[in-house]
Amino acid sequence: MILEPLDVAVLRIAELYGLFVNLSELALAGLDWDAYRERVNRLMASGILRSFHLTLVVPPFLGGRWVWGAARAKTKANPEAVARKLTARLPFVTEIVLNASLPPKVGPNLALLFYSRDFETERRFIHSVAELQDVEVFKVQEFSYPVALPLSSEEKEFVKFLLENPAQPPDTLASALNKEERWVRARLDRLIWRESNPAGIIRIQSSINWSACDNFGHFHFLLETGYTPEELAKLLTDQGFKIVLGGRLMGGKLIGVETDVWGIGELFKKIELLEGINGVKVAGLLYNQEVIINNGWVKNLLR
Repeated sequence: MILEPLDVAVLRIAELYGLFVNLSELALAGLDWDAYRERVNRLMASGILRSFHLTLVVPPFLGGRWVWGAARAKTKANPEAVARKLTARLPFVTEIVLNASLPPKVGPNLALLFYSRDFETERRFIHSVAELQDVEVFKVQEFSYPVALPLSSEEKEFVKFLLENPAQPPDTLASALNKEERWVRARLDRLIWRESNPAGIIRIQSSINWSACDNFGHFHFLLETGYTPEELAKLLTDQGFKIVLGGRLMGGKLIGVETDVWGIGELFKKIELLEGINGVKVAGLLYNQEVIINNGWVKNLLR
């Protein structure tokens, strides 16, 4: 499918909020509700936007001390099959990311994001999986919630309903639940995680097949350089790149910078721009092929 810039804007919004997006968030992208829904429907019909899923933001939902962790690795086996093996043992995996790299051996083709209350044990388990090579497991963020967010029985039933109906907009939910739409929206405002609502306990995330895009891709450029991440960020100011994971080195030596790319011509221009910086060499590329949302564990937590 040939994407337009507004299609990518819609995909980015859908990754964060699904169909529970605020009109103000749509307006920032130059969209209204009808235009957003029309593009969502078209992207789903194309197979790029595959599905919506409710996941729980576990730390405020259960309370206590938590780590949001990430793992990245190479595997010669089927990456998705290996990911499923990992999710069978790791209780709170939320996202599986499948990548392609160029050259093929330079970067990880599998990554996971997960919540953990026993990070060191789970880190050791991931390192022990025979199908994985060049494994890195690290903390992205740590959380401490003294108490869990209290849910009324009505709210808990509402979340259970959303789990089974994550692709229904608020007006349809209101009709199905025999509630007023303002009641539905008030519950969504309280329960959905946003930067403005860090105590939110649910997210509606989307599985996306980026490889079905014919003219667009999101790339990580893996750089050999003596610059620190801070120095590199200054050199790339206004060039459209972001430092990946705060500059955490991949394999102990490569700094990742990421950007969206429209077509093969722009890809080569990005490489030329980076290699035009004295002291920077592009050692490889990572291409984000697919993001799979994993929420098979959610139902058990809602019992």
